[in-house]
Amino acid sequence: MNVINCTYWAFDSRGEKMKVVIAADAFKDCLSSDEVNEAVRESIFKIDPEVEVVTAGISDGALDGLDVLKRWGREIEEIPFKTTDLMGRPVDAPYLTTNYKKAPLAIIATASTAGKHRILPSPGSFIRATSFGLGTQIRDALGRGAKRILILTGETGVSDGGLGLLQALGVNFYDEEGHLIGRDKNLLATNFKEVRNLESVVQQFNHVEIMIATNTDRPYAGYRGAQRTWGMDKGGTKKQIEVFDKRMDGFFMTVIKELNLDLRDVAGLGVDGGIGGALAVLGGQIVPTGDIMANLVGLPQKLEDADLFITGTGKISHHPQTPHVINQVLDLATKMSVPAVAICGQVDNSMRHYPNEKVAVFSIQRRPSSLRRSMETRYAIVNIKIVTRNIIRLMNMARAEK
Repeated sequence: MNVINCTYWAFDSRGEKMKVVIAADAFKDCLSSDEVNEAVRESIFKIDPEVEVVTAGISDGALDGLDVLKRWGREIEEIPFKTTDLMGRPVDAPYLTTNYKKAPLAIIATASTAGKHRILPSPGSFIRATSFGLGTQIRDALGRGAKRILILTGETGVSDGGLGLLQALGVNFYDEEGHLIGRDKNLLATNFKEVRNLESVVQQFNHVEIMIATNTDRPYAGYRGAQRTWGMDKGGTKKQIEVFDKRMDGFFMTVIKELNLDLRDVAGLGVDGGIGGALAVLGGQIVPTGDIMANLVGLPQKLEDADLFITGTGKISHHPQTPHVINQVLDLATKMSVPAVAICGQVDNSMRHYPNEKVAVFSIQRRPSSLRRSMETRYAIVNIKIVTRNIIRLMNMARAEK
């Protein structure tokens, strides 16, 4: 009978201490990234405290992204900032700064000013919500000397096509009577007739790199655009969505005329109600959220010489055109020849098509249970520890056979 020593796994064939890297996303509405990491770490140490465990945070963006970067980013500074939210109300909306690729970088989450959590979505909020506050954050970052600006997208309640942020930066919008339209309004609801000062505002960003962190492939307008994809979720009626989509398309026609720039078919610009499109007018480029987050928390460096990578999220799925941040960090580990494991609350049926054969995926659920029960913090932590323990035992068995 073969007996497997649980301490065997702590050392490799050369007698060197084993290294495990943990970088989990939050289990939404259940556990934070740090809480998931800690549950996995404790489970590993319970089997063998000699294992070298290295942790890092990861996030799919939005406000969680700022929290993760504050905790795990290198030389991150938080900049206090007061502005207005999507309904024009005063709000504290800090952003982050650091150096990235030898240049000052500002990191701003769209949800800090335009977050859906600040409203109860309705037709009334739909026609009022504006991205003006986000524009003031960008303007402040420019004033502080930022040469790169990273926009973490997601979880916003605005559908103004990003016109509010352009207005905050100096683009002027006029109504049919030639009157300048004031701030803190959803410009798509005003039926503006003229846009001025667009080119001069764009020129302010000639030497600034704007990165739009998103994993969506939705364009700015049209049948797959921002309004038709997320408009109802943000409170819009069918008629409002139709009107706003038409006006967004009209704005992009203005961009073509004024700047000779056609962005209509660019994937991803529909993110956050079209904020991505407005940023693209300024020269912004789409970047995968997982890739930029991994770089900012130093994940590639931490994976060097690692023997195992463990990540996690509430639900994992496989959509090649719009990969989740977890899929992106799993691919990173694979490229670095590090065995990778994902633990999650739910494994989507699409994962049966997941092509990466060097990745193993485990659900933490041990028995049928209600969603409410599954999302209880203590219950989820226990389940994470149990599945982690089984993963480590499986590693022990594999190494014992070598």
